[in-house]
Amino acid sequence: MLKVLTVSGLLAACLMAPAGASATVAATCVVPSASAFGDGLGEDADSPGPGVAAAVERDLQARVRANPAPRLFGAFTVPVVWNVFYDQENPADGNIPDAAIQQTMNVVNSYFNQAGLSFRVANVVRRGAPHSVVHGAAIDNAVERQLKQYRQGTVQTLNIYTVAHNYNNDLAGWATFPWDYASNPQNDGIVYDYNYLPGGKHVGYNTGKIMAHEIGHWVGLLHTFQDGCHGGDFVDDTPAEATPAHGCPVGRDTCAAPGIDPIDNMMDYSSDNCRVRLTSGQYNRFAQVLYQYRGINLY
Repeated sequence: MLKVLTVSGLLAACLMAPAGASATVAATCVVPSASAFGDGLGEDADSPGPGVAAAVERDLQARVRANPAPRLFGAFTVPVVWNVFYDQENPADGNIPDAAIQQTMNVVNSYFNQAGLSFRVANVVRRGAPHSVVHGAAIDNAVERQLKQYRQGTVQTLNIYTVAHNYNNDLAGWATFPWDYASNPQNDGIVYDYNYLPGGKHVGYNTGKIMAHEIGHWVGLLHTFQDGCHGGDFVDDTPAEATPAHGCPVGRDTCAAPGIDPIDNMMDYSSDNCRVRLTSGQYNRFAQVLYQYRGINLY
């Protein structure tokens, strides 16, 4: 999940806005705490605790041994249902234009197409709602559950719910992981603050890359700083880093292991202008996860 704080905020894990940007700080991501592998989530719920991540890895490898993917190159288009929630008394608050949706998906596809994965908007559903709903979503609260009652599709369908800031004004977005679908299908998807879409008010964080980051979680990627210098994202070509990167600290190296910190990676917390890629190891990783947990074959 992506958080946003005021400059005076004291919460950790924030993405510092570049000089000249508005007086907000974009912090990065959290995933809902309910997990089929136990409630071991850390402060940032898009970063499962080491015990949960290890349990997921054991389960994944057991599935791979029992049901290896066919070795044929494939491609898959994920249908996207975009649920737009706007203030029924003030439709300008949340009723985003189709152009912003398409621009966002163009950015997302520029990072995932190389792996044969694409995302296509199949349906945009617009709903007027009370201000308290549009501004009230938080992880696993009643408003989030109210939004997600409208979920459509199967395990292979991505549902996105755009709202405004949540009740404590600090979250830009959050996503669920593939391995949690079976235990709670209705909860699957991404909740996202529309102010971080192209044209949104958060300059420096309104390019669509935050959505690509959240979709990275939805397809099974962990943060590059998962488990610090122990390298807990289970991807060989993303060097370990001790903590999230903020801004764009070129040359940052926080771990003794080889390689400088992957601050240019989509799954770090660097600023939008710094995060420019996913790696081949990450492509292989999410292809493996998608086959085992969402039945999507990219091999």
